[in-house]
Amino acid sequence: MRLRVYRRFGSIVLAAALGAVPLAMSGPVLAAAKPASGLTFNANLLLQGSSNVAEPSIRTDRFGRPFVIGPTGVPAGCKAWRVTHDGSAAAYLGQPDHTAGGGDCDWAIGPQETSATISPPATDDVLAYSSLSLANITTGKSDDGGNSFGPPNVYSQQVGGDDRMWMAADPRLNSLGLANIFMTYHDVSGPEDIEMGVSIDGGFSYIQNAPIINNNDVPVAQWQGAGVNVAGAGNELGNIVARRTAAGLTLYSIFQTPDSAADNTNQAIAGTSNYNRVYEAIGTVTSDTAPPVISWRNYEIYHGPLGARYNRIFPVTAVDAAGRVYAFWADGNHIDYKADATGTSWKPAKAPSQIVNPSGVNTAIMPWAEAGAAGIADVVFYGASGGAGAQPRPQDDVNNVWNAYFAQTTNGGRSFTVSKASDHVIHNGPICIDGLGCNLSTPARDRTLLDFFQVSIDRTNGAADIAYADDHSAPGTAVVYFTRQCTGTSATTGAALVNDCVVPPPPPPLPQGTTCPGPQVVDFVGDAPNNYPGGLGENIDNLDVVNAFFGTPSSTTIQVTLTIKNLAPPPPPANLVSAFWTVYWTFNGTTYYAQASSNGPVITYTDGTYNGSFNPTNVISGSFNQGPNGTIVWTVPRADVGNPANSATLTNPFADTHGSFTVLGGGLYYTAAADRGPNSGYGSNYVVAQVC
Repeated sequence: MRLRVYRRFGSIVLAAALGAVPLAMSGPVLAAAKPASGLTFNANLLLQGSSNVAEPSIRTDRFGRPFVIGPTGVPAGCKAWRVTHDGSAAAYLGQPDHTAGGGDCDWAIGPQETSATISPPATDDVLAYSSLSLANITTGKSDDGGNSFGPPNVYSQQVGGDDRMWMAADPRLNSLGLANIFMTYHDVSGPEDIEMGVSIDGGFSYIQNAPIINNNDVPVAQWQGAGVNVAGAGNELGNIVARRTAAGLTLYSIFQTPDSAADNTNQAIAGTSNYNRVYEAIGTVTSDTAPPVISWRNYEIYHGPLGARYNRIFPVTAVDAAGRVYAFWADGNHIDYKADATGTSWKPAKAPSQIVNPSGVNTAIMPWAEAGAAGIADVVFYGASGGAGAQPRPQDDVNNVWNAYFAQTTNGGRSFTVSKASDHVIHNGPICIDGLGCNLSTPARDRTLLDFFQVSIDRTNGAADIAYADDHSAPGTAVVYFTRQCTGTSATTGAALVNDCVVPPPPPPLPQGTTCPGPQVVDFVGDAPNNYPGGLGENIDNLDVVNAFFGTPSSTTIQVTLTIKNLAPPPPPANLVSAFWTVYWTFNGTTYYAQASSNGPVITYTDGTYNGSFNPTNVISGSFNQGPNGTIVWTVPRADVGNPANSATLTNPFADTHGSFTVLGGGLYYTAAADRGPNSGYGSNYVVAQVC
């Protein structure tokens, strides 16, 4: 969710005032990039039903099946999928959290549980999830490969007011025959400490453990954030890794801080969060009981120059089979990294190495990594070409053209092979990484892809599984794609992969509208699942778009008609009070809309402009014709929508519906659409007053 709103909003102002903040490192080492010879990825698979989902987390079970989960926003919950081992298809698993969260989501996969308390007995690795609601973190689990999930625990952590959690599972069951799950998260209502909760029942309930920052290693004044009576810029947390050897269990995490206590205070005043110091947190399990007792030490990985920003986000750590620890972060232009044999003997003054960008790429953000056999680590990141790559915010360049990239080292970090994992451009323009500050900007900055994406390693053969966000076909509306490594080097054996990928079948073609006679917009029917809070996934017939079309009844108006599967104002469903029905189109570079909103039987009709928010122009006339294939008809004054003359072309039409809590056309609505027609892209253009 990336909260810390006031600070991240303020950073926008500071960057403009300072100009190019000096971010140059003293002598970075460029790790040799080998050509990715023989490395290929499967055709990318669109996860059906993933509209408005981004920052996907991915884990792969012992059968080689990847699981993907991603947020749709509070309180719309987290959506989940299970992908086939060969990468050719995915099954939608619903919303494990019952929509009791959706700010952030994460997974952990542990060993198959054996406790007699599990009924029916477990049939797969334990699959634990977490879902952020800000007030707390909803958690739960599945023991049957995601076919069913137990009831969600909506208040799992003892510290309230939370943000961005990460999860890892102990590779060995505890004495209860259940899995230990470790979770780190920020306590944003307090000093922004990095808290830890430990579950000993496979991920349903958690017990508070010690925070991972050791104040003897990192002074409180250097990392403490803007909680009650505290004035600091805070810190950035990364992921958590659990590694078990014959000697016991060790936990690894990573975090970043400002330069000093003074810098922490000064950045809080200025509203910035340029974290230039990177730390590895290592937790030694001193008592392997249920719950375990953990002792944390922090080791500085790199102390960069004052003003540098390494939280372009997030920092990530990985540990290979030999215990070699890798740390990755982004400086905006490259993925920086260091590696250490144990994670305890870093040289903070030594500059990091950098993964060499693919040809043309000058901007790199959002690294994620997982390690395999000794000396092998897989890394993914978003990379952009086309822009200038200019600091201090290369990711904000309007000319950026983004792809998802994959890098792999097989020699402990001395060199990397780099290749493109996405088989199409995934995003054009800026990617804002300033959290909710992006939304508070005027105008709002593009945060469609949110804050990260992930890679996991299939332990059955060592292939990389990747899930990433994408909005290329409908800018501003994210969906999730999956791809699987088909050839190249196995991360678990170091040998050449045997290609077991199966190309996904092409998605069913979207229904096609026609310019003339129309309808210009056509949508699948039965694709409006009730994923709003309290919904059970049933189709919402009165919000299910069938089609939309335009007409020209007079020289001063245009007519817009929307057809709905079974039109009626909610309720039903019982969990909705009201609704929005909207048709959009573009003329002369401006997006206009006609909208109906309900308040019981009272329907209000408006028109206006849309720029990510609805900006009403007028209340207009309309009709609401209920029943199967019922229609909403608006008569829109041309003067309200740019005065299109006869023969003018209205482009990019589409329609959507939203559950809402509206009174006479105003009030709150769910930002996640109940349905969109078409599901991606746009319908056919309409020529005003055209005669067919």
